[in-house]
Amino acid sequence: MSFSQLITLVFALIIVEQLHATESNTVFGSVECSQYNKNKNEPNLQYGYKNWWAGYLTGSGVIFKQGKSPDKMPEGQNFILSIGSYCNTNPSSNLKNAIDKYIAEQVKAGHATLPNNQLQPTPNNGSAD
Repeated sequence: MSFSQLITLVFALIIVEQLHATESNTVFGSVECSQYNKNKNEPNLQYGYKNWWAGYLTGSGVIFKQGKSPDKMPEGQNFILSIGSYCNTNPSSNLKNAIDKYIAEQVKAGHATLPNNQLQPTPNNGSAD
């Protein structure tokens, strides 16, 4: 095997390993908060979480006021801290409920709106009780 083939094989294995790490939890909204707390600093999972969050926020139709969108700093840091705080307090809940709570808080504070109030996030831990 030539050196260039060996390098190509090594890069391919690295890519496959990274894909495997992010695909192990493809439904990020159902990830339990205790798992998120344990894995939130793993780079491969951070990538998956951030992409899922972006898609979920977009799909919900939430519209943030100027300077309040979590895709910009410093609000992005506030968003991550809010998710972390929720998950620390509610380890048996999941990421979907954490984001729903964040959205509800932003709407209540007047920093965001939802089309036709279609998403009514649950206020505490997301349980229907």
